[in-house]
Amino acid sequence: MKLTIIGCHGAYPVKNGATSGYLLEEGNTRVLLDCGSGVLSRLQNVIDLKELDGVVLTHYHPDHCADLGCLQYAVMLDILTGRRRKDFAAWGPGNENKLSYENYCKGYSYENQPHFQIGDLEFEVNLNQHEIPSYAVKTKGRSEGVLVYSGDTNYYDGLAEFAGKADLLLCEASLYACQKGDVWGHMCSSEAGEVAVKAEVSGLCLTHFPHYGEIRNLQEEAEKVYQGNIILAEPGMRLNIPVSKEPCKNAWGSFGDCREDQIPRGGLGYLTGDNRNEAD
Repeated sequence: MKLTIIGCHGAYPVKNGATSGYLLEEGNTRVLLDCGSGVLSRLQNVIDLKELDGVVLTHYHPDHCADLGCLQYAVMLDILTGRRRKDFAAWGPGNENKLSYENYCKGYSYENQPHFQIGDLEFEVNLNQHEIPSYAVKTKGRSEGVLVYSGDTNYYDGLAEFAGKADLLLCEASLYACQKGDVWGHMCSSEAGEVAVKAEVSGLCLTHFPHYGEIRNLQEEAEKVYQGNIILAEPGMRLNIPVSKEPCKNAWGSFGDCREDQIPRGGLGYLTGDNRNEAD
């Protein structure tokens, strides 16, 4: 199974970037995990949209689903022009009307069907702790390798149980360690490390980054808790699952001149209490 990072920021895309979006490939099956702002454009640097078999959304906040409507239009146009010859499935928490688009895109709710399959990929979901219904996703293919994607969530013991023994935990690090507990519904870097330790995963890939501070510090903070292989997600990064045991070098720098004492400790409305795009 292959994982490609399409976008890895929370809230909004950086210049020429994208928010949450991750491409999974197994055999001839290609599925997108989340479809946030900027994802659809960047995805086309990796595959042709007509090759995509489906999308799995963790929840309906804009940074995880903003490009869904445009993706549905792309599916429609590829069908009408004869470019697409395969069905397209959209899975998410409830709201099948939002996930469906006429006869071109079939929507499915996994709330009452936590195990489902798209092509050669099998999925399982687990309810998180977030402002709106949000789910972690476990994926495995016909070949070796298990991926668990945290989605957006508060820290809770059930996530480690769900992710137990996974080859790779793709986990949000929305906050720095000094912000631990500041924002309910999101995890900081050290909490991501705690989940990795309790789950006994083989590797940890941090994602869903903030727009301030030194992103490399997120990895350093997680390393104080989890001694395994830790990777910082980067747009365009491709990983085979199971991942290599070799350390991964990253090019992340800082977002502006933001010292630790300048990291915001409140007023993060985009992370909590914002129910825009909540499922009807």
